[in-house]
Amino acid sequence: MCLTTGRFRAGVSARSLQTQVRAQPEQKTPPTVPGSEDELPPWVRREKERELAAKDGAAGGLPWGLCLLFSVFTAIAAVGSIFELVDGNAIFGVIQPDSPLWAPILLLFGVTGIPTAGYLFIKGVNGFNEEAERQDKLDGYL
Repeated sequence: MCLTTGRFRAGVSARSLQTQVRAQPEQKTPPTVPGSEDELPPWVRREKERELAAKDGAAGGLPWGLCLLFSVFTAIAAVGSIFELVDGNAIFGVIQPDSPLWAPILLLFGVTGIPTAGYLFIKGVNGFNEEAERQDKLDGYL
């Protein structure tokens, strides 16, 4: 059978085509150096990476997603504290503006909240970039 036209040619059977296809030499992969990471299957390399990440992650602190989430919460609380200080509203309806603790509490939240939110944001973005680079290495892009 001719592959381009789909017609059978005289003297050539489907069985002879199968033997011709099988008779072609297989392409061999280049030999690997013993002890290199290339000789390990991808799923074994991924398992080793996960084990290393678990060891590093135990001492690393917060995951990058939580850092980003907490940076948003902290920024909202800091800006809200500044607005409460300017408007003269009670803190959560509990501590009234005539209390001596009212201004120091709002100032503490407002002044320390913005830098803390910035630090958590930068830590979260850096953690995401490291994770993306690690995943690219596992997938073979780097």
